Amino acid sequence: MQQKQTPFEPIDQTGVVVHGLDIGETVRVIMSRGYAVVPDFLSAEQIEHIRTAFDTEVLITEMRSIGSDTGNTWRSHNLLAKTRAADFVFLDPRLRAIVEGVIGRDHQVNVSTLFNTLPGETRQFLHHDDGVWPIPRPHPSFQCNVLIAFDEFTLENGATHVVPYSHTWTRPLDQSVESIQVTMKPGSALLWEGGLWHGGGANTTRDQERMGLFISHLVGYLRPSDLQLVAVPQEIARTLPERLQRLLGYYRFGNGVDGRDPLDTLHDGLVVHPEARLAEHWRRLRS
Repeated sequence: MQQKQTPFEPIDQTGVVVHGLDIGETVRVIMSRGYAVVPDFLSAEQIEHIRTAFDTEVLITEMRSIGSDTGNTWRSHNLLAKTRAADFVFLDPRLRAIVEGVIGRDHQVNVSTLFNTLPGETRQFLHHDDGVWPIPRPHPSFQCNVLIAFDEFTLENGATHVVPYSHTWTRPLDQSVESIQVTMKPGSALLWEGGLWHGGGANTTRDQERMGLFISHLVGYLRPSDLQLVAVPQEIARTLPERLQRLLGYYRFGNGVDGRDPLDTLHDGLVVHPEARLAEHWRRLRS
């Protein structure tokens, strides 16, 4: 008898095509090489819509991290609490199908970030995003990420460095290893398995910004790096489509909330099961 697939096992997407994109082939390339590029993932109009929100709605910070201390990268984490402009990207059926093909059906948003890499930014250290969790390698894939270019990603303005096939390695990170830069046209999407060694490049131009949208996905049984259940206020979460609520972490795992679906608790606020009674009630039923 065939064993039932668990919700955390990758879904076989062979032959699946969504909006003209061969999902199975894209997943195959990600799992083999560590990353794949999908051109024209977003249109110019969609990019401009999100870019306008980034400039007018979204509060941002200077971020100094992963080897950079210049302050020349602006970031805005926690996007789902700040704007509705990019919700359609999170729900895009191509993205959802690719993520399911890499890490399985039951997954969550780990991090969502708009970023802008400015002239003068230095190169990031190589890193692998799944290194946040102390799980020895090799291990099953538990993270799948996407970076969508709003501006052209060039060698000069810091196109992302990747080390092909490094997601299969077990050796410690080595900053001297040879990498390649992934150049992309605006609207292209770079997707990668969480173990891939990568890092943002140096922006050596005098006047070119490099803006993009980053979404990280994580299996449902690990704690996300950005705790979405706290980061997105419940009054905002209640207004979102159910699929997006699930991606925030309102999904059934183990006992849920006193045996209930967390999504029910989001809407009614009940953290004690409505059928729960004192012991004397259950004793009477047994007598």
